[in-house]
Amino acid sequence: MNKVAKFAVAGAMAMVLGNSIAAFADDAAPPPATPKPGVSAAAGKDLQAAQKALADKNYDVALAALDKVKANPKKNEYDEFAMNQFYYNAYVAQHKLQEAEQPLEAWLNSKYITPDLQKKLVVAAAYLNYQLMNYDKALEFGNRAVKEGYAPAQLQQAMAQAYYLKNDYRGTDRFVRAMVDDQVKAGSAPTEDMLKLGLSSAVKLNDDNGESRWLELLVTYHPTPDYWQNLLDSVYRTNSKMSDPELLQVYRLSADVGALKKGSEYAEMAQLALARGSPGEAVAVLNKGFAANAFTEQADKNRNTHLLDSAKKQAATDQPTLAKSEAEAANAPNGDRFVGAGIGYFGYGDYDKATKDISAGLAKGTVKDPPDARLTLGIAQLKAGNKDEAVKTFKAVKGDPVDERIAALWILHARSGQS
Repeated sequence: MNKVAKFAVAGAMAMVLGNSIAAFADDAAPPPATPKPGVSAAAGKDLQAAQKALADKNYDVALAALDKVKANPKKNEYDEFAMNQFYYNAYVAQHKLQEAEQPLEAWLNSKYITPDLQKKLVVAAAYLNYQLMNYDKALEFGNRAVKEGYAPAQLQQAMAQAYYLKNDYRGTDRFVRAMVDDQVKAGSAPTEDMLKLGLSSAVKLNDDNGESRWLELLVTYHPTPDYWQNLLDSVYRTNSKMSDPELLQVYRLSADVGALKKGSEYAEMAQLALARGSPGEAVAVLNKGFAANAFTEQADKNRNTHLLDSAKKQAATDQPTLAKSEAEAANAPNGDRFVGAGIGYFGYGDYDKATKDISAGLAKGTVKDPPDARLTLGIAQLKAGNKDEAVKTFKAVKGDPVDERIAALWILHARSGQS
């Protein structure tokens, strides 16, 4: 985070430094409606010497001349305006930011400064105080720029960091939320650093809902397996008594986003798929686990090799019966036979047939677990390449809080373009 802030400070300092030497005659000039101020005869020679030394990059010479102006009892207000401008430029050029803070503030508060230059100096003062770890003052100037509508995105990022570094986690959360909400409304993608800062503030506040919100934004705009793993962990934490079908649905999403890592997770997902009547899915999951070297201990390898062999045998018996199950489903009193056949095809990767049969089962009605069936249908549609239909199906998942939550996460996944 500090790298971003340092870059922003350097950029702001360079901008002001680059403009301000010429600003004595330009930006520093008063509005035309006021009498034109002038440098006094008493301080003019030393100010000219300071200006020349700055142009020649002789900063110690410039500072010596400015010290004479400062000590001169006959200097006028415009002399002080020019003096503070040159003091600031000299100190910044020498990287003496602590010494630069006071003349900068005096310069921007001068009655001779133009509105445009004042805005630039308010931004520079916010950056400068952030570098000096004067976080309250950095936020004072930063919030002024935000309120008046000229705070650049980099400054707002530094402000969010300032709230966080002063341990004001609630202030961090509030500021970053407002910033991110504005970006989303404008159709811009929030930066990963800002979302991570919001997430960290929620963790510090022990705010589970806030943590989930930030993780959802991270997987929407900057999806990685680690962010998905953290998000799915929050689902586990808040739903400790999930049913087996619900847990299988969590594992399906975890596998699809690359967050399935442990051998025990692959094994449990395979066992849940077998129990759900999907031996083809169990075979696919275990094969994936072995390919990923998820089973590290020899005992685990042996155990899951046996489980894989058992799943293959069940699949060899099950797959040839699916066509018959479809035919019988048409005469069944409810839609469960169609759903069962669809889940079978789903496990073997035939998502078009899975979509057809599960849709037929739901249309027939009297399905034992409509939310689970509809969620599986949405996954099949998505894997078949029908994203828009899948999103509609996921939105229609109702009646089971866990399935509804997983469906909402599938929508995020679908819209992230990763699926």
